[in-house]
Amino acid sequence: MKKGIISLLCLVFFFSFGTVALANPVRIGVLPIVDALPFYVAQEKGFFKKLPRPVTLVTFRSAVERDAAFQTGKLDAYLGDLISAALLRSRGFPARAVSVILGQKPSEGLFAILSSPSSSIRTVQDLKGKHVAISSNTIIEYVLDGLLKANDLPLNAVQKEEIKSIPIRFQMLMNNKIDAAVLPDPLASLARFKGAHWVADDGETNLSQTVLIWNDHFIKANRQFLKRFYQSYDKAVAVIKRNHDAVRPLLVRQCHLPKPIAHSFKFADFPFAFPPFPEMARSVLNWLKHKKLLKSPIHVRDFIVPPDFFKTAG
Repeated sequence: MKKGIISLLCLVFFFSFGTVALANPVRIGVLPIVDALPFYVAQEKGFFKKLPRPVTLVTFRSAVERDAAFQTGKLDAYLGDLISAALLRSRGFPARAVSVILGQKPSEGLFAILSSPSSSIRTVQDLKGKHVAISSNTIIEYVLDGLLKANDLPLNAVQKEEIKSIPIRFQMLMNNKIDAAVLPDPLASLARFKGAHWVADDGETNLSQTVLIWNDHFIKANRQFLKRFYQSYDKAVAVIKRNHDAVRPLLVRQCHLPKPIAHSFKFADFPFAFPPFPEMARSVLNWLKHKKLLKSPIHVRDFIVPPDFFKTAG
């Protein structure tokens, strides 16, 4: 009788715990962009279903909406960049970049400056005095400043035009309403396909990295989960590396790869999970300090994990 009661209590505990786990999935915010491909592959292949807690991908239309959800505790992690992580950390939000999604090599996750189809602008030097559409205080402006510096131009050599919406920036460029614009791939490739002129990109300077940013409190309380999560993530990356063409339909369906370039677009081999290099974060931090965008002082170690994170996780 006693053993039966104990067994019953164990069953009650087990099912109660399972209910809690199901009711509290790990929520990751993504934008419908190429960078999110490994997450959609892991979801479609069922890799996330084998984790101790379910993973829910929450798609946002803009980075502003995504960041707001993270700040209000509606997300455990989000796909973003080091500038976003540093800014949030300086404002008191527990954001920490754990892994690089794209940007290990210069060819991964390009941002490009393009001039309008009717423009005579062909080089960075031709941009002097011209109007360039950007989103200020973001990775977009960071890339523009980096490319100007790499071509020995002062940061005030161009007139920066604030156009935060990427689709609107794209349309203004294609309709010759702006001299030039900074766009991420694949929209940059689409713009070139439609007649815009490719002026420069960060394919040599490797200015930009896409990173997965987690709530620091979640990291500290869920190291074993993160170890298994990244094992699943790496399985998804391996699927992509084996056959790019096999995942192209997913790129179009979930990542909104424009259909006109769906077959020709050359997307990068995503790297297996690794932490951001300190020099990546240091470059971002120096830029933010120069622009006086930090609400409070922070250090590199405050918004990225240590280099040995994956060796010690779990």
